[in-house]
Amino acid sequence: MRLIPPLFSKRPRLQRRLMLTSLAIITLASLALAEVINQQKIQDFYVNQTNDIIARLPSIATELRLEGMLPKSNEALQSEPSAQARRSSDYLLITCVNGMRDHYTSSVEARRRGLQDSCERVRQAARDTNPPYMVTLADSQLYAVVPMPVTIDNKEYDLLVLRNAEQVQARLERSRRATYFRVGLFIPLSGLLLVSAGYWGLRPLRRLSDEVKGILKGEREQLSQGYPTELEEVTKALNELISQEKHQRQTYQHAMKDLAHSLKTRLAATNAIMEDANLNEGQRQQEMLSQLGQMDQIIQYQLRRAVSGRQGLTREQVAIAPTLEQLTAMLDKVYREKRVTVSLELQEAARFPGNQDDLMEMMGNLLENAYRFAISQVRVSARIDGTTLILTVEDDGPGIEPKMRQAVLERGVRADRRNPGQGIGLAVVHDIVLGYGGTMTIGDSPLQGAAIVMRFEAPQKV
Repeated sequence: MRLIPPLFSKRPRLQRRLMLTSLAIITLASLALAEVINQQKIQDFYVNQTNDIIARLPSIATELRLEGMLPKSNEALQSEPSAQARRSSDYLLITCVNGMRDHYTSSVEARRRGLQDSCERVRQAARDTNPPYMVTLADSQLYAVVPMPVTIDNKEYDLLVLRNAEQVQARLERSRRATYFRVGLFIPLSGLLLVSAGYWGLRPLRRLSDEVKGILKGEREQLSQGYPTELEEVTKALNELISQEKHQRQTYQHAMKDLAHSLKTRLAATNAIMEDANLNEGQRQQEMLSQLGQMDQIIQYQLRRAVSGRQGLTREQVAIAPTLEQLTAMLDKVYREKRVTVSLELQEAARFPGNQDDLMEMMGNLLENAYRFAISQVRVSARIDGTTLILTVEDDGPGIEPKMRQAVLERGVRADRRNPGQGIGLAVVHDIVLGYGGTMTIGDSPLQGAAIVMRFEAPQKV
């Protein structure tokens, strides 16, 4: 039921184009072949007529002499006719002179039929065709005419051997109709075979179309394998394009979630500033402007990450202490009721080998988690070990169970469901660390809580 609509749909379709083009080619080729076959049969008839006349020449010569059309002294045609040659009654004989312009003599039967003007008619037919000539003569009958030049007593004659071709013409016509009838049967049969071959040959394209529709409907994620070689590169390119689109969509989704996660702490700090009774109006306004500036910086940073990826900026050598001091000052306001003590153990040579915004995002997430889970102590250290920068954030909280330490690096996984959160903070940090070619591990701290250890290739001194 799916074969007919594709062929006759109003919309242009590849299958219809292929079928119609192929059918047109087969039709033209078949008609041309039929014409070649018919012409070959006609040519075979001409050859047979000529050969038959040549075989009967002795009998024809005898008949000419008997009827006084040739002198008996001619030695060229004196051989005894064979049994086959004697059966020449189906031939008519006419002799022409002056280049077939004038009638010289003719056999009794030719005269009886009134064919004395045959020389001129044959001469006119000889202008356009090759012998034997198919000529309609005075008796309205179609004849096959074979001219034979003969020289007798130094005089040139054109001997016309005529044979009635009505039956032969009818036989050729029947053969022609039979040939075209067979072609007429062959063309629709070829059309059916073409439709079947086209349906089978275009199955991979229909399969590709169905799978693409499935992807658009969300029923599948990629195209399957096993396509023909001609479509293999196309399906690979489509799968890569789909993967890139999916990755880009995830990047934007992650960027929006990261932005919300980053702004959450700043909003909490802003709320704490508004409720801090120890600040006068000028101090409160200054603190608020500082938080708004940080929010704008975070928004710009997340937008850049969404567009250019994790490492869209040139690597730098960023001092760590100013960023930590800014973050701890903000978090002290947010978690002022916990009275968390923060200790910074930073080597003077320690520099972050990356972008300031990445350092702010990374340490902001780690310190926010440390403040939230700590009982009273948070420690941050930065040191150079050979060619490696080691950044460590520790707290004295409950820590992270060993079986959860790998899982919490994935988005949406939280180590402690009793506390509010989205479970993306550590995943964001892990993505940034991997973006710089670093490593991140979770262990136990001497403070009895969790220890987040990050290792980067230390920047070279300029």
